[in-house]
Amino acid sequence: MSDPMEALLERLPRSLRWEGEAATGRLVLLDQRQLPAQACERVCTRVEDVFDAIRTLTVRGAPAIGVAAAYGVVLGLQPAASGEAGAAQRAAEAAIARLSTARPTAVNLAWALERMREAVRAAAAQPG
Repeated sequence: MSDPMEALLERLPRSLRWEGEAATGRLVLLDQRQLPAQACERVCTRVEDVFDAIRTLTVRGAPAIGVAAAYGVVLGLQPAASGEAGAAQRAAEAAIARLSTARPTAVNLAWALERMREAVRAAAAQPG
């Protein structure tokens, strides 16, 4: 038998989710501004979409803001995915710079963006 609490949690809307592959996927956010009246989703396919979602409080809560920002960096990397490493680093830095201004005082936002910066630098340093 499955746990009734687990079944209940599975039916709740998720505040955010990634759909697709890293190079072509998209971020889907539960629009927190519409709750509890309705559950609407906002699809983000560009860094600017995520920036706007954070700035306008579509996504709320420190952890969710951090995760959304990290996915925003992934969206920023998509156009550079098949290019050289330098292009990917520049794309990541541009995304990080833009997203960091969405809510400058949000600690989880800064933390997540710094982690993404470190991950991109580490990947660029790998041979091959």
